[in-house]
Amino acid sequence: MPLRTGQQYIDSLRDGRRIWQGGRRIEDVPSHPGFAGATRTLADLYDLQHDPDYRGLMGTTWQNEQISYSYLPPRTMEELLAKRRNVEVWADRTFGAMGRFPDFCAGLAVGLLDASEWLGEVEPRYCENARRYFEHCAEFDLCLTHALNDQFYDRTKRASEQNDPDLMLHVVRETADGPIVRGVRALATLAPLSDEALVYPNRPRDKDELDYANAFAIPMNAPGLTVICRDLYAEHADPERLPLTARFDEVDATLVFDDVLVPWENVFVYKDPIRAAQLHGRINLWASYSTLIRLLTRLEVFVGVASLLTEWSGRDKDRAEQVRIGQLIADAEVLRACLQTAEREAYPTRGGFLAPRTSPAHRLHGIEASDRADRLLEDILTSSVVLTGGASDLASPEIGGYVERFFKNQAPSTKEHLRLLAVAADLVQSSFASRNQLYERLQSGEPDQHRVRLAAGYDRKPATERLLRFIREGMDR
Repeated sequence: MPLRTGQQYIDSLRDGRRIWQGGRRIEDVPSHPGFAGATRTLADLYDLQHDPDYRGLMGTTWQNEQISYSYLPPRTMEELLAKRRNVEVWADRTFGAMGRFPDFCAGLAVGLLDASEWLGEVEPRYCENARRYFEHCAEFDLCLTHALNDQFYDRTKRASEQNDPDLMLHVVRETADGPIVRGVRALATLAPLSDEALVYPNRPRDKDELDYANAFAIPMNAPGLTVICRDLYAEHADPERLPLTARFDEVDATLVFDDVLVPWENVFVYKDPIRAAQLHGRINLWASYSTLIRLLTRLEVFVGVASLLTEWSGRDKDRAEQVRIGQLIADAEVLRACLQTAEREAYPTRGGFLAPRTSPAHRLHGIEASDRADRLLEDILTSSVVLTGGASDLASPEIGGYVERFFKNQAPSTKEHLRLLAVAADLVQSSFASRNQLYERLQSGEPDQHRVRLAAGYDRKPATERLLRFIREGMDR
């Protein structure tokens, strides 16, 4: 089938899935005010794939099938850069604020294809499952999420020692059709708005924890699967006062598996602690690339907002403001250099594709730059981050005149100034902003985990040899 349209995406969400929030079941996800804005945003992006001006940027042909560039397994630098341009469209249209837009997990599906032979080393059918699942996702242009985290359990005990074995997702029995799984997995960002979920653990399993060492895919409407959502920030968000919240809240959720059947054809790792522990690293090559591109876009949004704020307040020549904006630009430019380096040092994978050479250092800089951007923008906004008047007040017969007169600053119009302030506040001050700040810091694990990984994988021998050579040469003189 051709690339999906926005309407096809919206219709796919009306599949009987069990979505719950605040003790109520959401019967129709696309029309619910907590989801409608993000649904419309994603639907518009799917429609954009059919726009003549974007069709060549967002879609391509692979094995005689029309697919999204999100699902293209690149073999050449030209194809890798084409994937980047597609990510840039998704990121630009979402202000870099949707960390789990469909391109991200599409990259994981490409990773499954790349890792298929490795997955089949234990059992050949897992190789075929991975390849078939990638083709399924690419053919139907699916929107995926993933669920990796165990949530509320006794962290002083192993999975096999928990008082309640169902606190962590595990296999309870096998059937001819597939394993039956029970337990909880979080935080599945975008789950209510996704077609399917990739499910695998992000912590090691021991040899006696085979039932917990699995990886599979599951449709969001699978019998026995319940999705429990956090607060829906967009449900009561005025688009004029919370413009990012209203359009981009992708909603995090916990997946509860109550004896869910996983078809054998959707299983990629089964009772295999080694591959379960290594899977994410194996398949995350293009997803991490997507994150790098998206985060660069997000930092550029901060640069744009800060530039307009200082210009419209007459402070653009103030040295302190130039220093702040200069730091925002520096952080964005370092991230751009990281992106260019990842592309320049791209390497062939075992599966025969071309992967960008991303590094934990890129992720660490992104975390620090994102945190710093929040603080710098708050310093620029000062008390104006606490919105009083807003664009939605302009139509009021009682106060509209006051707002029109006193809230313009030096902007082209009062409405534009108020909308800019609303964007700025929604970047750093709202519930949506706080959640995004936490997401950027922890979505790939704790920062110290990246530092440990970087220390373990970095070749320090040239640096130590250079130093030893200098020390020994000096002592011989």
